[in-house]
Amino acid sequence: MNNLLNLTIVIATVGEKSLLRVIKNINSTISKPRKILVVIYKKNLRKINKSIMNSHKNVEIVPTNSPGQVYQRIEGFKLAKTNFVMQIDADCFIDNQSIKEMINFLKTHKNASVGPCFLDIKNNLPIHKLNNNYQIFNILKNLILGFPTNHSIMGKVSKAGTNFGVDFFFLKKKLIPVEWIPGGCLMHHKKNLYLKNYYPFKGKAYYEDLIHSKMLIQRKIKLFIIKNAICKTDFPKFPEKFKDFIKCIVSYKYSCKIYNVSIVRKYICIILYFIRYFKNQIIKK
Repeated sequence: MNNLLNLTIVIATVGEKSLLRVIKNINSTISKPRKILVVIYKKNLRKINKSIMNSHKNVEIVPTNSPGQVYQRIEGFKLAKTNFVMQIDADCFIDNQSIKEMINFLKTHKNASVGPCFLDIKNNLPIHKLNNNYQIFNILKNLILGFPTNHSIMGKVSKAGTNFGVDFFFLKKKLIPVEWIPGGCLMHHKKNLYLKNYYPFKGKAYYEDLIHSKMLIQRKIKLFIIKNAICKTDFPKFPEKFKDFIKCIVSYKYSCKIYNVSIVRKYICIILYFIRYFKNQIIKK
């Protein structure tokens, strides 16, 4: 019992096959989180192997009456009783040492939330790569989207309401203050949790991490990414089905209201999204 971390981990899931591997990875050492809450819509309960609780005593399955990644996560937050609470997706892998680094960071930063650096699980390269030498891409991100230039782009939200993450290989210091943290892995002080459902849509939550980050910043919570914590996941895919693509656009437009994005930049970005979607459809054929 003495080895239990003062930490609750909340996993909002639809019953992904990777869920058990994520839990095994978290519980792979002596120092385990006090509680892992697996929060799932009650109609998806059949997708979870109940034996998971027999082999992992700190796991509790929490069914919800409504679906939705953000809603499920918040329901898990409400049940947390530890000083620190970490949200993680069911396809994100983080080791125990990285978790400890995040806890230690929060112990010395009372009004902060912290995230790890994200790497592609297939090749160990950053999800967001900074060394892009394509001039057209640089013009797009700086002039049209309104990102800052050079390395200062890391962790920023553009004037068009789009985001760029942190490139591990260009991070010179142990930490970097950011304007957003990916929702796939993020740790909070329990007292700083945002418990209102800030995302009005059901299903997969596009742009929820930008919205959540904005809510935290408005409450004077500072956001950081630290170099000593690593989370590995699949490279994010652009929506392939048209209905999912439309959900992404609707979520983007909602996020634009929160970030006060200008009409011109918003619709330029939407046009670029449509071009990207149909280009991908042509390539598939």
